[in-house]
Amino acid sequence: MISELIRCFYLRNKQTNTKGFFDTITRSFRVGFRHIDLNLHINNAKYLMFLEKARWDHAIQTNTFNTLLKNKLNFIVAGVEVGYIREIRLFKKFDVETTYLGWDDKYFYLEQKCVADGKLCNYSLVKAVFVQKGKVISPEKVMTYIPVEQRPQQLPEHMQIWKDLGIAKRNFTTSEPINNAA
Repeated sequence: MISELIRCFYLRNKQTNTKGFFDTITRSFRVGFRHIDLNLHINNAKYLMFLEKARWDHAIQTNTFNTLLKNKLNFIVAGVEVGYIREIRLFKKFDVETTYLGWDDKYFYLEQKCVADGKLCNYSLVKAVFVQKGKVISPEKVMTYIPVEQRPQQLPEHMQIWKDLGIAKRNFTTSEPINNAA
């Protein structure tokens, strides 16, 4: 991901058509030989790489990269739920659409879609935190650094179901029930 960081440093002051933080940001890719498996389609693990590159691009297209850098805010993925819907084959061009849906007391929630020929191929939910000086900081604090004119609506129902599933998974693996946000 070093190459992605270098790309961000290069592009950070060249963005002329800045989008809003809660707008859907699109980044295009083409499937190459290093992305495929024996079935000649994107390997499941490679989707995560494309999703991460698209998240980096979100900071560029929304003009928040410099703000995050200046305030030493580090984006850390805490969970990903990935659904593989249809394959994307070798040499195929596709887009990754990234949208911040909102936040709760601890996490930001995003959805990312891989779309080829107008068809949904992959749908992913992401929860993440921002870390500053080695400590997780609240989304409310992060948003004091990022100028936004709109606030997100209530998280979609499917996101709440995913959060509840996370709590259930943690309860299953611990001896004491956990009732807070996943």
